[in-house]
Amino acid sequence: MLRVESLSRSFGGVAALEEIDLAVADGEVVGLIGPNGSGKTTLFNVITGVHPVDSGRVLLRGEDITDQAPARIVRRGIARTFQNLRIFRRMSVHENVWVAQHSLPGVGPMTLLSGRSAGERARRAEVDGLLDAVGLADRRDALAGSLPLPDQRRLELARALARSPALLLLDEPAGGMTPAETAEMAALIRDFAVPGRTCIVIEHKLDLISALCQRLCVLNFGRKIADGAPQEVLQQSDVLEAYLGRDAGDA
Repeated sequence: MLRVESLSRSFGGVAALEEIDLAVADGEVVGLIGPNGSGKTTLFNVITGVHPVDSGRVLLRGEDITDQAPARIVRRGIARTFQNLRIFRRMSVHENVWVAQHSLPGVGPMTLLSGRSAGERARRAEVDGLLDAVGLADRRDALAGSLPLPDQRRLELARALARSPALLLLDEPAGGMTPAETAEMAALIRDFAVPGRTCIVIEHKLDLISALCQRLCVLNFGRKIADGAPQEVLQQSDVLEAYLGRDAGDA
């Protein structure tokens, strides 16, 4: 589904990513972990065209999508959420998800605005179904900015899923949540978001990562330091050192 080859990106002379290689199979769920500043979100930004690469390339289903515009990459079947929420705070919950359909094949501005065609009625019903699935059906008319943080993260997940993506990138989907809220989000992702698609998850909460992911890729200072099964990766000395410090790595 996705292949990243020798990918590098720097900002002002500081290397954020250095020669990253990553392959994700169709239907695989991969956790992308590492300390703050290790390059995880930068990798998502490069994959989705937010930042251009310095070198290397990104392949989706074998096709080179390196440095394509974000809108074009979305139309190829990639959707994402953001570590720092990007919801439309002054729009309703329903409108936030509905607007994500604006560039689907066969959907133009006039079709969306009219709301009269059978196709558009079906799309609006699909949005209602997504809101019901993420537990926001009773807040469909509320302003998105009025939702508590866990519900805003559920809303952003629903908006990404409105694209029916083949590849879903989740950037700290449980950020700022309590343990109970995190468990609920993990169950929602596992039971609703993941089936039928490929997924890469950035998350610091290893309980969520372990519950969802078949494989872990670990970044540190922009370099990949580990890649493999969770139970193996989390025991490696360089991974422990990256998270817990040099004493843990030497133990």
